[in-house]
Amino acid sequence: MNYNKPEVLNALAGQYVLGTLSSSTRKRFQRLLLNSSKAREATTMWEQNLNNLASAITPLAPSDDLWPKILQQIENQPQPTKTIIRTQPSIWRTWSFVATAASIVLAFLVMQPATNVSNIQQIALVQNKAQQPLWFIDVNEQALSIKASGQLVAKTDKDYELWMILKDQDAPISLGLLPKTGSKTLAKNSLFKASNVALLAVSLEPIGGSPNGSPSEVLYTTELVLL
Repeated sequence: MNYNKPEVLNALAGQYVLGTLSSSTRKRFQRLLLNSSKAREATTMWEQNLNNLASAITPLAPSDDLWPKILQQIENQPQPTKTIIRTQPSIWRTWSFVATAASIVLAFLVMQPATNVSNIQQIALVQNKAQQPLWFIDVNEQALSIKASGQLVAKTDKDYELWMILKDQDAPISLGLLPKTGSKTLAKNSLFKASNVALLAVSLEPIGGSPNGSPSEVLYTTELVLL
């Protein structure tokens, strides 16, 4: 395998960080990390991007009645016939804990509603050519929550505008100005639907945004990711 190819190194680094490499390949890549600065840079980039992406996702709290439902589901399960098992007490306690945990997990899974569009989280990551994250976009039912990365070096005499390009039309639609630092919430356009959005784009504009309703200079494009 040619580790000098950037695309190969980037793919291996991504799988290494995600933990999807086979045992033998993982060991070879770990040896490569000791001797290759490029491998270390690629791995660091993946770690930073994934960590930043995870921190940008809004956590979803379970409903207040979830735990009572789980307990009720467990209590309603038929009790197994008692069987005398001769084993060490510590082993029995371990298996008892595992069985209880398995019951809770099973009950939780049984009560989950079927996946639908409203339960799917939509996010987007805007990166530059060096694959550094610049903005993180979290889409909910009513708004777009946007967070500027610390790696963003914004122009003070310009603004950055977010656009969406729909699959059935060529003209971009403005979604609003992006934050240069910190976070910002943009109202969600009524046409913004995951199934209809082909691309998101960021343009460089005069202060205040596009003067004519069209992007002046497109800098970056990205796609929605469904979780």
